[in-house]
Amino acid sequence: MKEITMKKIFSIVLTFILLLINITPTSAKNTPSTKEEVVYGLLNHDGSVKNLYVVNIFDGGSITDYGRYSEVRNLSTSEKINKNDDEITINTQAARFYYQGTLESRDLPWDIQIKYFLDGNEISGKDLGGKSGALKILMTVRQNHKVNSIFFNNYALQISFSFDNKLCSNIKADNATIAEAGNKKQVTYTVLPGKGADIAVTADVRDFEMEPISINGIKLALDLDIDRSKFTQQISELADAIKELDDGASELLDGVNRLSDGMQKYIDGMKAFKDSLGQLSAGADKLNMGASLIKNGLSELAKQNDSILNGALAIQQATFDSVNAQLAGMGQGLPVLTPENYSAILSAIPNLAAVKNQLDGVVQFTQGLKRYLDGVSQLDSGASDLVQGVSEFKASSSLIAASANELYNAGAQLNDAMKKLRDGLASYRTGTNKLREGTSDMDSEIDKKINEILENISGGNDKVVSFVSDKNTNVSSVQFVLKTDPVKAPEIQKPAVSKPVKPGFWQRLLKLFGLHKG
Repeated sequence: MKEITMKKIFSIVLTFILLLINITPTSAKNTPSTKEEVVYGLLNHDGSVKNLYVVNIFDGGSITDYGRYSEVRNLSTSEKINKNDDEITINTQAARFYYQGTLESRDLPWDIQIKYFLDGNEISGKDLGGKSGALKILMTVRQNHKVNSIFFNNYALQISFSFDNKLCSNIKADNATIAEAGNKKQVTYTVLPGKGADIAVTADVRDFEMEPISINGIKLALDLDIDRSKFTQQISELADAIKELDDGASELLDGVNRLSDGMQKYIDGMKAFKDSLGQLSAGADKLNMGASLIKNGLSELAKQNDSILNGALAIQQATFDSVNAQLAGMGQGLPVLTPENYSAILSAIPNLAAVKNQLDGVVQFTQGLKRYLDGVSQLDSGASDLVQGVSEFKASSSLIAASANELYNAGAQLNDAMKKLRDGLASYRTGTNKLREGTSDMDSEIDKKINEILENISGGNDKVVSFVSDKNTNVSSVQFVLKTDPVKAPEIQKPAVSKPVKPGFWQRLLKLFGLHKG
């Protein structure tokens, strides 16, 4: 009994081991073969999908592929294709093997809608054949969100209409390429990756017929060799010049601040001098000596007017020369800017507002400095009056007080002008600093913008994926070839011609005896 039990246990264990050896995991899949996919779509006149076929292209040998097909057909050999659910396999001797699969799904990456209008009234493409009048074809292309977005974002479309010159005239299509191809006009649109389209084509037609509208989708591979240094070098030079201009403006502002502080001290002294004139009756000689000293000092100061003004004009001219050089290097095509014309020219160009603000500041600085020097001249003249007034002090102390007051007022005006000059230069310094900050990384921003433009043209760098099944991981290329139904004129039904009926034996016999007519 014990021996029988052990035999049963051994038999059960052996059976279990054999079962484990022969079990294949249901999740295991064969590695998909490397292939190319060409998707052929037959569209109705309105752009809706009638049928979708995929031609799969392989190198020969043992092939494994995946796809949901309602039907598959060998296009290369007579060998049998094995289809197990979504797995397709074949062993072929062909060096290059093609098979066609009819897709169960009819969804494309693009939602295409086409409408036809004749003399302003919508008409179906089926009923359009043979008609005459003013034709308008409207086509819209949008993303179909039911399909993997990688195709919409990476594939460009070429949409072509072919119009017979004998049947169509006055063909208009905005943003399209129109070319002669024999006796036909070829109207071609290019839709970039990630973009939709709104297409309108108009023509005057008679007895209208049209070949299928063709829509080809490909992944762009553009070999664009762009020398980015040509874009960034001049920008870098401009940024360096702006840095130097900003540094110079900072130094100039520091100098004007010191000058303004000194002018304020001068005005404070002038005020104290004016207030103490009432006590100068007993000290006319001292006052005369002091007035002479002031007059001499102001005369020396006034002697520097021309050199100071020339220096300011030189700074102004250097600034205009620098800006003109930079603008010329940028290829703006602007006339040479001068203090007289720059405001009118730059006000019409919003992107150069910062340049205009920069030039406003330097012009304001020069004009303010000129007012300051005019004030110095006025002070010099006033000091002369003061000396004369001091000499007449004993005769007319009131005249001395009035002259001193005028001198103080002139100094106060000069001080106000200096403050405005300081504020204007501070604003100018703020502008150059912002300009410096805004242009510090302009070269990298331009490089980034170039990358964005190229990406918009050619699509992203996403890997090629299968349109048929995500199990196909070795796809080298996918291409879409779509065509609508042609517009055909209805066939003209010719009246049937009755053939004469040959008389039979009895008819001939009766005719012989005059008993049959015909």
